[in-house]
Amino acid sequence: GNEDVAWEKSFQTNFGLDFRIFDRIGLTFDYYIKDTSDLLYFVKIPDVTGYSGYWENIGGVKNTGFEAFIDADVIRNEDFLWALNFNIGINNNEVTELFEGEPIINGNKRLNEGQDINTWYMRKWAGVDSANGDPLWEVVDETTGEVTTTNNWNDATQQEVGASTPDYYGGFGTVFNYKGLSLSANFAFSKGNLIYNSSRELYDADGAYPTYNQQILADGWSRWEQPGDVATHPKLINGGNNLSNKVSSRYLEDGSYLRMRNVRLGYTLPSDWVQNIGMSNFNIYLSGDNLWTTSDFSGMDPEVGVNGNYSSLYPVSQRLTLGLSISF
Repeated sequence: GNEDVAWEKSFQTNFGLDFRIFDRIGLTFDYYIKDTSDLLYFVKIPDVTGYSGYWENIGGVKNTGFEAFIDADVIRNEDFLWALNFNIGINNNEVTELFEGEPIINGNKRLNEGQDINTWYMRKWAGVDSANGDPLWEVVDETTGEVTTTNNWNDATQQEVGASTPDYYGGFGTVFNYKGLSLSANFAFSKGNLIYNSSRELYDADGAYPTYNQQILADGWSRWEQPGDVATHPKLINGGNNLSNKVSSRYLEDGSYLRMRNVRLGYTLPSDWVQNIGMSNFNIYLSGDNLWTTSDFSGMDPEVGVNGNYSSLYPVSQRLTLGLSISF
């Protein structure tokens, strides 16, 4: 037991607006402020202690943001309906308090007052030396703030390099109904979050693991081969190139995406037809889930990951469904 651990405390304020115009256009808007104090956080400790870590009330975090939803019947008459909907959410979070004001490092992230709770903290990748193909990282002078580069991973400066929190997220959809025929589609999107693709430490390692298969370079990527090459990837060397595959912002990727969540085509027989055969409803449909996604993320799925970390996790499945719904 730990007598010093207490419940988190949250205080939330919401301002909402909900209205409809001409019985055609609906709008819902919500702005919120959520302050959490005595934030519970699992603090990791060295394995030699025999424990993985412990829970501690470390400080506070403040979330502010808004969510908006709009739907509209663009065309609506006796035989035909065309409806649209759109929603978007923006959330900004800030660490407001930590124990004694000291930052807490957890893996590749760091909690620091005044920063996003999901801030990445690691060495910052500076590209490839065009003269010799060496990897480069940033070195920041603590006194002057001057930024230089080094090809020695150990000499590079650990620093904040973005966050796994998206700038905004949401979705949109449309519905068509013509007599008994219906067609609907729903999409989801996210913009601005950074995903750490840890799988690339193994499969995009510049020869560090010669007995493993290496991934094919994505479109727009290039390998250094001779002096003067402006490349995204260092020189390929058996056994690795100056620890180029160690943790750094090299493997941070834009996790923005647009995905078709679902598309469905269906047909419902006219009521007088189904009543003649002793039924109250007859509907047949074809539905598809996650059939299309666009993203610059080089992994299999930009939605898969824990706290922004991606490591060869199974992607969201595509699915086709043929269904029949009958009521008596």
